[in-house]
Amino acid sequence: MKSNSKKILIVDDDQEMGEILADILDYSGYNVQWIGNGAEALQIIKKSNFNLILLDLLLPDTNGIDVLKEISQLKPETIVIMISGHGTIQSAIKAVRLGAYDWLEKPLEHERVLITIENALEKQTLLKHNAILLDEAKERYQMIGSSQALNDVYRLIDKVAPTNTNILITGESGTGKELVARAIHINSKRAGSPFVQVNCAAVPETLIESELFGFLKGSFTGALKDRKGKFQLADGGTLFLDEIGDLSTQAQAKVLRAIESGDVEKVGSESFEQVDVRLIAATNKDLKNMVSNGTFREDLFHRINVIEINIPPLRERTEDIIPLTISFLEFFCTQNNQTNKVILPDAEAVLLNQSWNGNVRELRNFVEKMVVLIEDNKITSQHISHLLNTPKFEINALEKNSLKEAKENFEKSFILQTLVSNKWNFVQSAKKLNIDRSLLYKKVEKYNLKLSKKVDN
Repeated sequence: MKSNSKKILIVDDDQEMGEILADILDYSGYNVQWIGNGAEALQIIKKSNFNLILLDLLLPDTNGIDVLKEISQLKPETIVIMISGHGTIQSAIKAVRLGAYDWLEKPLEHERVLITIENALEKQTLLKHNAILLDEAKERYQMIGSSQALNDVYRLIDKVAPTNTNILITGESGTGKELVARAIHINSKRAGSPFVQVNCAAVPETLIESELFGFLKGSFTGALKDRKGKFQLADGGTLFLDEIGDLSTQAQAKVLRAIESGDVEKVGSESFEQVDVRLIAATNKDLKNMVSNGTFREDLFHRINVIEINIPPLRERTEDIIPLTISFLEFFCTQNNQTNKVILPDAEAVLLNQSWNGNVRELRNFVEKMVVLIEDNKITSQHISHLLNTPKFEINALEKNSLKEAKENFEKSFILQTLVSNKWNFVQSAKKLNIDRSLLYKKVEKYNLKLSKKVDN
C-alpha cells in the first residue's frame, strides 16, 4: 500500500476489467482497491475514506444509482465517477444529476480515465482549499460595521445572494469588494460549490485567455497537459472577476460569450464545454466612461451590471472605523500571541480624524503595525500620532504654535474624544461638555470633524 497517495475504490463486477483498471491507476501513483458488488462496497465505504470511487451502473446485487445515493448520504465529500456500458448512458446522465462528478463509457480509454480522475481530484482539492479560505475569510476579513452605508450593502447582499443574477461590485481600492463577493457566495445556493477568483489586472494579456478558459496539451509551448480554466473550475459555483476593467477587448468578447451561452472553449480546442457559473465582477474604474471611450464593451457592461453594489469609502462611514479597529486589534493580538490591547478614547479620536484613503485595507495594515510596534497594552493618542507621523493633540506638542492655535487644537481633540466616548450622541456629549447642543454642532462644523451620521437621541 502506497502512502501519501489518493485513495480510489473501483466497484465493478467485471474482475478482469477491474484488475486492469487497478493496475493502470496503481502505476499512476494511486492507492487502489477493487470490489465486485455494491453491498460489500458500501461496507468498506462506511469504514474507510476514499478520495474517489469508480462505480459501475450495473452490479450483480444492486443498481449503481442506489449505491450512489447511499454514498451521497455516507460520504458526501467523496467524488463518484460512474462507469456505464452501451445502452446505459441515459442512466449515467441521471447519475450525474444525482451528484456523480462524471461518467465514463465502456470500453474505457486509458488516457480519458486518467484525465477525468485527475480533473476530479483537482476539483476536490480546490473545494477543500476554498472551504478553508472561506472559513479564514469569515474569521479574518469579516464585514464589520453598522453605518447606514454598510447596512444598505448588507440589505442588497441579502436580496441578491439567493438568486443567480450577475453582480457588479464597485468602489475604491481597499473598500472590501472581495468580501462582498464572498458574502454573496456564502449566502447563495452555490455555497457548497467553488468560489473561484481571478484578478484580471494581475494576469498578463497573453495568458488571460488560457487562465480563464483552459488549454489543451500541446496547444502552445509549455502546455504539457490539458488544463481547465477558471470558468470550468467554477462550474456549479461562483466566478469572481476582480478588476474586470483591466480585461483586453479580445478577452472581453470571450467572457461575454461564456456569460451569454455558458459555452467555453479551451485554447487549442475546436469544441465548446458547457458550464454553469454565477458571475460576480468588481472594479474601481468608471466602466460607463470606459464604454463611452470604447475601451470596454457596452454589451458586456450590461451583462455584468444587472445589479450594482457600491461600497462607500471608509471616510464616508466613519462610524465603522472604531469597530473595525477593535476587531483587527483582537485578531492581530491573538495572531501574535499578545495580550489584547485596549485603544483609549484620545487614540480613537486621532484615528477618526484620519482620511484613510486606502480604506479598510489601510486601516487593517495600520492596526497590525500598532500591535507589532506598540509595547504598551493601552494605546494612546501619542502612540497613534507617532506611527502616523502627525502632530500630537497635547498642548505641549504645540509649543511652536500660537496660544490660539494651541487652544483650538486642544478643543478639537477634547470635543472629538467626548463624542467618541458617548458614541456620537450629541445630547449626552453636549451635557458632558456643559455647552448647548447648537454650539456643539457649530464646533463640529468649525473643526470639520468627520461624522457621516449624527445621533440626536
